[in-house]
Amino acid sequence: MISQEIQVLAGELVAAAGLPQMVDLSPLTGRGFENTIVVITFEDESKAVLRVFTEARESETARAAFLAQHGLPAPALLAASEHASLIEFAEGATLGDHIEEGTDTEQVWQLVGAAYARVHAVAFPSGLAGEDLGPSRFVLTPRDPAAELHAIVEDSVRGLHRLAPGLIPLLGELHLAIDAAAPSLRGARSALGHGDINMWNVLVSTDRATLIDWDFPRVGDPAKEVALLHKHASLYNETGLPPAFFAGYGTPQEPNTTLHRVVQTLGWATSDDFIDFENDPHLPEDLKQRAKNWLPKLVAYVSEMPAHLERLRELTPR
Repeated sequence: MISQEIQVLAGELVAAAGLPQMVDLSPLTGRGFENTIVVITFEDESKAVLRVFTEARESETARAAFLAQHGLPAPALLAASEHASLIEFAEGATLGDHIEEGTDTEQVWQLVGAAYARVHAVAFPSGLAGEDLGPSRFVLTPRDPAAELHAIVEDSVRGLHRLAPGLIPLLGELHLAIDAAAPSLRGARSALGHGDINMWNVLVSTDRATLIDWDFPRVGDPAKEVALLHKHASLYNETGLPPAFFAGYGTPQEPNTTLHRVVQTLGWATSDDFIDFENDPHLPEDLKQRAKNWLPKLVAYVSEMPAHLERLRELTPR
């Protein structure tokens, strides 16, 4: 059931966009949407997507214009207010659905890789980074990526005492691996990233992949985003990004990608996120179970630390 308030919001934005008469409004549920998502069908059978925010926010018009200016694989913004956005309807199934239904063909992964390559082609001055960039401004600051990885490893000790105490003696070697890779980390190019690494935030049709939900773009080493994609994909398919992804994306930057994969997985597995998921009264039970299933997979990956360290030694120039 679509509330009267949402119908009014939809009517205002549809009118602002100069679109045809609405004939149907259908809510989308599941996947842990933070906002109310409604698919609008018009009298000419075209569609658009209405995103209604839980709290008023700054209009995303400027950010959407930036994405469009650079020809990025993002749905076009049709109209916006502080309460909702009306965006282009993107065809296709989510990458998560493709994986779970066994339809994630080489073509699907190649399209996903090509989409991320287009995003990462938007360059910024090296040495600058920023996360959760606002809808109307990008604030970038000088960052030391090696220092940030060292901090994640240090912060993991408490969680490792609970999850895998036998790995704690290996952290010294991981610190050495970060030091060895520091020149590559600090010399990496800075680029735009989508920021919200989620298998449900990629729609794949027969000829293109579209990245949706651009609420948390970031700027930094693109190898970090590839590593996070690799990590998140592995939670669904056990193996991570297949070669077909890199056929579309290009050669990953090493040792940065592998080092980010190891350290970011370690950091997430040992964080309090999974305790928070379990205790969140508003999180649906199916999503709680999904998170509960993810944690052992993350710990299993981290438990292969000796093999990860050996690979990093092979990848890092002497």
